[in-house]
Amino acid sequence: MIVYFKNLIFTDTGNDTSIVIVGTLVNIITGGLFFIIAPRLLGPADFGIFSTVVGTALLVMSFANFGIDSGILRFASKENFEEVLSIAFKSYLSLSIISSIIGLILAPEIAKFLNAPQIANLLRIALVGNIFLLLSNFYIAALQAKRDFLKASIVNGSSNILRILVLFLAMISLKSLGIYTITIIFFFSAFLATITGMVLLPINIVKTPQKSIISFHKFNFWIAMSLIFSSIPLENYFLVKLAGPVAAGIYAAPFKLLTFAYQFGGNFSRVLATRYSSFDTNSKAREFSVKTLPLVVAFCVGLLILIPLSKLIINTFFGPEYLEAVQVFQILSVGFLFFFASLIPSAIIIYYMGASKIAFIITALKYGLFIVLLLILVPKYDAPGAAISFSATEFAAFLFMAYFAIAKLRRND
Repeated sequence: MIVYFKNLIFTDTGNDTSIVIVGTLVNIITGGLFFIIAPRLLGPADFGIFSTVVGTALLVMSFANFGIDSGILRFASKENFEEVLSIAFKSYLSLSIISSIIGLILAPEIAKFLNAPQIANLLRIALVGNIFLLLSNFYIAALQAKRDFLKASIVNGSSNILRILVLFLAMISLKSLGIYTITIIFFFSAFLATITGMVLLPINIVKTPQKSIISFHKFNFWIAMSLIFSSIPLENYFLVKLAGPVAAGIYAAPFKLLTFAYQFGGNFSRVLATRYSSFDTNSKAREFSVKTLPLVVAFCVGLLILIPLSKLIINTFFGPEYLEAVQVFQILSVGFLFFFASLIPSAIIIYYMGASKIAFIITALKYGLFIVLLLILVPKYDAPGAAISFSATEFAAFLFMAYFAIAKLRRND
């Protein structure tokens, strides 16, 4: 096994993965500090509200994203790079502005729907800041499509570093930090990432034929639908409405801590995307999948190791006020394990097969099941019920994706 990892490091995939791992670790430390300090400053109730605001803003961001970053990764290596980036940049800019304006108008109605009218202004702050999050996401995806993973990590990390520096300065200079200050710091720190991206990857806007625009967005449509489904913070909404903001905070704290798996997974999947998009035979895809599988297994084992350490982790990072979250952390760890295990079959379906519609169908089935489980389990078990629902649906999604990917790769070229 040691020889395998030593040999893998010296391949292009190993080199890119090493850069992604280091960059993601830096981002996890800087970004994770924010989500360790914020729960302590706000307490479970306000942190539950803050997490709901963040989740709602990210849902709106998924509408505006429209799967564009996946389109960049799939088409930039095959088409004219400047043409693809021009389509993507103009789409990102227009969709981010439109979605933010609509969100500003609908913020009070969203707050009323959640039985939390006090979050209307928080939603407005978040939705304006979304513009910078979206533009920074564009530069990260564009740099990753060029396989310039180091620069992509710099763009991604710049906002996290600024976020934690501003938070520390605010803690020193202000007597207390409320939920409004925390929300402003979180969303508007992405401004630096946008500026950093503009410096590292200047965009030359070119004229693009209508055929290229249609082809680009046709692929993105089903990815966009999948992203919208997966970005709805269903568990937060169910917990806030059915169990209250404290239960939402007890769930959100360990969930945010475990999102390092999302960060690793998101960046690693973009390494996979650039490779699978270039393959033209099943044998090449099979060989690459087998070579990459031990990396996924190693990460999953790491998640399992966290389970017996859960009480120590929760008490250390969040304090005794969040000890109810220990069981939630344990259950969620299993769910994130299945999420990470799904990365290879998901990349095969989307980037090698180009079957974005299949990815959407699996996502729709997954979240249909998620809603049913939340309706059954949250009223009975509060935060642990939401965690069980999450882990069960991640397991189901893994089975569906693995079935389709294996069925495809078993065929002869």
